[in-house]
Amino acid sequence: MILYNASSSYYSMIGRLALLEASIPFESKRMDIHITKEQFTTWYQAINSKMTVPTLVDCGHVWTDSKDILKLSANLAGTQWSDSDPNFLPDIEKLVKEHYSISIEYLTFGKALVTIPPLRILVPRMLHKIIQNLETEIVDSSNSEAIQAKIDLNQKRLAYFSEGNRIDKLDIERNNVLAYLEKLPVPHNQLFGKKLSSVDIVTAVLCGRLKMIGEYGLIQKKSPLDRWFNNFQMRSAFKRADIWLSFQPLRILLKR
Repeated sequence: MILYNASSSYYSMIGRLALLEASIPFESKRMDIHITKEQFTTWYQAINSKMTVPTLVDCGHVWTDSKDILKLSANLAGTQWSDSDPNFLPDIEKLVKEHYSISIEYLTFGKALVTIPPLRILVPRMLHKIIQNLETEIVDSSNSEAIQAKIDLNQKRLAYFSEGNRIDKLDIERNNVLAYLEKLPVPHNQLFGKKLSSVDIVTAVLCGRLKMIGEYGLIQKKSPLDRWFNNFQMRSAFKRADIWLSFQPLRILLKR
């Protein structure tokens, strides 16, 4: 298997962690989605027309969403994960769906725009440039429908990050995270019994993102969830999955 992913990408982290925790061998192809923007290249569009990361490729089969990679990992892990238990599966599926309803992008960039004033100018400029480049590319592209969808998405992003009250918007995203965390079962060993589950995967990456953006205070110190995450960070797969607990701009600039 080949996993096309980006070091800093939240959903790439889910893909990496899920595959590693399920003991699925794969080759990691790191993408530069910030400087050279490899996700927009012709060769990558031929693999993933949506121009997103991660993408998992295996013998002609392609998974272009971290949700699908997570589900594949759970299926291949079999009885090693709690997803295989019919008593747990409905709640696991419900919580995974709840997790994916959180806008990680709005949370991450919303916090950055509130705390780093220059980004309030740089981010809209960057989005304008992406839109202009996509509008130029769409003319002669065979992937015009997907490119138009990408243009629409970036126009939506531009409006969100340029209009309205930033602090109010950030508070909405914080509340969405809190609503998800409050629905989690109290962890003992893992979130669903002694075995790992898909919910452990997405929650571990979410906790990592909260640490990275300085929002880990949403989790009460020394709470069962805090203790669970502290223990989870000691897992070999978590370390190898390169879950960012702090922002690493140098790695982005060096395209690593």
